[in-house]
Amino acid sequence: MSMFRLSHYNPVATVIAFLIVTLIGFASVSQMPVQLTPNLNRPQIAIINTWRAAAPAELESEIVEPQEEILQGLSGIERLYSSVRAGMSITMLEFAIGTDMQQTFIDVVNALNQTPPRPREAGEPHVMLGGLEESIATLLITQTGEQQSSDFSAYQDLIEASVKPVLQRIDGVARVDLASSVDHQLKIQVDPYKMAALGVQIGTLTNAIQRSANMSGGFAEVGRREYTVRYNGQYNAENYGDMIVAYNEGRPVYLREIATVSEGFADQRSFAYRSGKPAFYIVLNGTNDANTVAVVEDLKVAIADLNEGVLAKKDLKIELSFDPSVHIKRAIDLVQSSIGIGIALVLGLLYWMIRGFRATLLIAVTIPVSLASALLVMSLLGRSLNIISLAGLAFAVGLVLDAAIVVQENFLRLRHQGLSVSDAAIKSAAQVAPALFASTATTVAIFMPVLFMQGLAGQLFYDLAVTMSVAVVMSMLAAMFLIPVLATKLLKNRDEDKEPLALWTQLANLYARLTRTPRRAASWLLFILAGAAIVLMTLTPRPDFLPEAKWEGIFVAMQVPPGANYSVIEDEIAATIVRRLEPYLSGEKLPQVRDYNLSASAGGNVLFVYPQEPDAAPEMIRALRQDVLADLPETMAYAQQASLLNVSVGSTNRAIRLNFNGALDDASRLVIERTIGLLSDRLPNTVLRPVPSIYDAKPELLVTPRDHQLAQAGIDRSTVAANVRAVTNGLWVGELFDGFNRRDIIVEAKPWKTPEALAATPLYTPHAGVQTIGQLADIERMTGPVRIQRLDGSRTLTLMIMPPPTITLDEAVEVTRQVMDEVETELSPGVYMTLSGGADDLSDTITSMTDNFVYAVVILFLIMTAVFRSVKDSLLVLTTVPMALAGGVLGLQLLNVFTFQALDLLTMIGFVILLGLMVNNAILLIDQTRRAQSEGMQIHAAIHYAIATRVRPVYMSSLTSVFGMLPLVLVPGAGSEIYRGLAMVIVGGMLVSTLFMLIYIPAAMRAIAAVQTRVKHFALAQRLKTKESDHVCE
Repeated sequence: MSMFRLSHYNPVATVIAFLIVTLIGFASVSQMPVQLTPNLNRPQIAIINTWRAAAPAELESEIVEPQEEILQGLSGIERLYSSVRAGMSITMLEFAIGTDMQQTFIDVVNALNQTPPRPREAGEPHVMLGGLEESIATLLITQTGEQQSSDFSAYQDLIEASVKPVLQRIDGVARVDLASSVDHQLKIQVDPYKMAALGVQIGTLTNAIQRSANMSGGFAEVGRREYTVRYNGQYNAENYGDMIVAYNEGRPVYLREIATVSEGFADQRSFAYRSGKPAFYIVLNGTNDANTVAVVEDLKVAIADLNEGVLAKKDLKIELSFDPSVHIKRAIDLVQSSIGIGIALVLGLLYWMIRGFRATLLIAVTIPVSLASALLVMSLLGRSLNIISLAGLAFAVGLVLDAAIVVQENFLRLRHQGLSVSDAAIKSAAQVAPALFASTATTVAIFMPVLFMQGLAGQLFYDLAVTMSVAVVMSMLAAMFLIPVLATKLLKNRDEDKEPLALWTQLANLYARLTRTPRRAASWLLFILAGAAIVLMTLTPRPDFLPEAKWEGIFVAMQVPPGANYSVIEDEIAATIVRRLEPYLSGEKLPQVRDYNLSASAGGNVLFVYPQEPDAAPEMIRALRQDVLADLPETMAYAQQASLLNVSVGSTNRAIRLNFNGALDDASRLVIERTIGLLSDRLPNTVLRPVPSIYDAKPELLVTPRDHQLAQAGIDRSTVAANVRAVTNGLWVGELFDGFNRRDIIVEAKPWKTPEALAATPLYTPHAGVQTIGQLADIERMTGPVRIQRLDGSRTLTLMIMPPPTITLDEAVEVTRQVMDEVETELSPGVYMTLSGGADDLSDTITSMTDNFVYAVVILFLIMTAVFRSVKDSLLVLTTVPMALAGGVLGLQLLNVFTFQALDLLTMIGFVILLGLMVNNAILLIDQTRRAQSEGMQIHAAIHYAIATRVRPVYMSSLTSVFGMLPLVLVPGAGSEIYRGLAMVIVGGMLVSTLFMLIYIPAAMRAIAAVQTRVKHFALAQRLKTKESDHVCE
């Protein structure tokens, strides 16, 4: 018994089976994490190094460069990028697509263990797989009282003990980073003059501190008991002053005689403001499978509890700085509403075409079955509910009806021929099963290359490919087994089977007349193919990488005066920004600001502004540039609107990196300035940001020891270095753990105010007595880098080129390359230019998409050849590809009349999807024609019969697909830029291919038939001539 008969004779079991799948599918939604985009696993590893109070040059030479030298030998590494600031460096390693990152992570850790020993004050390198961690939410703690202070050290113990554990316990939070925290310290503030007078050297002092340590003595058995032996050699913070650090003429010198000991915190090296109030900044990093919306909901509950509890008692308040759930909900709600609108439009269109409520309802059954099945598979695969997967469901709304339409149309046709309900139900699916399988196979096959794509593109489109593939396959199964069963109940009466609209007969006759003669057929073929070629060659847009998908948040990066300390940055620059933003915050000036965050740290100086109205972002950027950030002293500010789809670190998705590699001199810096000027002229409204600044230098005091004087004094270079460190930022000598807190032990002195004071600082020497630093070393005023950038093992200056949305990345890269060719010869020897960032991403994307498009075409051809058993018919279907692609291009151009839409990565995928959709109608037409021929019809009659039979199903399936996707094109809102171009490509391609498919395929088949007839006649004539010649010879 065939599967069709089995399902027909077991209708209850069939309906229940599909119902169970549907219910489980919709129920599985509650178990899926909700995110904005799929998890993106980048082949990157980040290494963070810290070294307290180290200058960028020392951090580079002592830690970063030795690490890079070893790391460059790792297998699969493609790029190595380091950014070095005072006290901290970040090294990013990028690997080839397909690299085993788990093994590579182990290799990186092993390689770091082979580097030379780090300075004692330097921390262990922190290695992160996948690059820098992305925050799932950020919070700020502010003071509610009248007294406002940027020093939160008095509250830090409370925050660490009562706030951090609460946040850490939230499901989905991987790490809580107290970004504004400062280290606990035991400060030993020495008096250099007393030390020199009592003959105490800095090395003697540090050795004494380091020797006062606890130690385990092991275990001892005493009788029947085992004792733990501990040596308690560590001083408590309270009695540290009683430590004997040296002897002077036989008299012990106590620490309290030369220093004061106090518990406290490290000096504040950062600050943060929340809407004008000093704030304490907290960053939450999420797990890979975190449900962002659920995390934020739990976070809001925790915030409320903290604000009503421990924080309220201290006049503190914690609040969300950035709530990602708002934008995720807004974007997902938009897609869900588009799905709802699409379903309504599709069902309305179906009802108008079919002119029967129950017939429309029958076809509509496949929508919940197919969508629920896709959700179920997504849940089983551990995927999230995100804007890409939901967009896949929205695209599938119109597609899942195609098979049901074909089966129902065949059922009604068989009923018109006089078959019983039972026979019509069985045959309606059996007759079209090969064609349905072929059309479904082609649609799914298109997504196979996408499923196996590597890198960013593959990860972004995996969810889209899975949802659409599963939905289409399930729609075919529902059409072949569920629809016939339900048709026997819903369509058993002829009352529901109304006469089709006369429009379909008129259309069929029109299409038949257009290609009736060979001349007309040839003319239409030439017109369609030539028109498609012209459109593709002249109107195809330039490629781009990813859409920006803007939201109202505005990000401002600031480059402050080189060498400015945090007091100057806070009192002069930050205070000015706070004062200028006040009228925007109160509403006196427009656009009104809801909140803003202003922060400065070793990681950079950043301002985030959130307008009250989401649509006011462009106006807010103008206000920031022309008012708030204008004329700041020696400060460069770069404002840009934030992106929902930001997959790169430290810049926008479309940022091009123009790297100037090598030792830059004044001549090279002039070339960089000229490059910026040329790019500004040729790429209007483009943000050009050099990193670091072209003339990025801060004042330095270079202390160079005099070896002759050191030898006479009986000391070495390290002694002078330790004294300089101690009297400047303090010398780290160890740690003190009291069972609750771990404190750094810092030996320091009162800060000096002038270089002359540093030179006059005394120190005791064994052979020369008391000497000053100025007597033992030369002190020169110089300049040094504020920040050092390194690329693939050498220093570099990177010009960040961020074109506006109206300029595609491809155009910007082309202009940049032209400028490079003009200025490269002017660079000094040893300095060269390279492109990376968005330029590399775009090149890789175009290569990947081209390869996958070719694979998709080949797969299509092989499947159709297997189904048709005819290479000729398969090639005929493939010749319709240019027509569909031209329709997609025309759709993009139409969209650009109303709003700018580039040919970005997501839009390119639309052309791949279009391949699988547009061939379905061609397959149905050719299949119906060949069936008619097999039943004895001549080719022209068979073509006419195929047109008359398939015109309504073709238009119904195509228009339902178009109407299902139309809301994704027309409905604006958060995140709509992500999928709007993709949807418009499919809509345009489907409309054009539907309009001309019923002309092109008949015309091509008639032309082929005419050629075959002529060939046969010619062959027959040749044979007759041969026979006549043979007869004459006889």
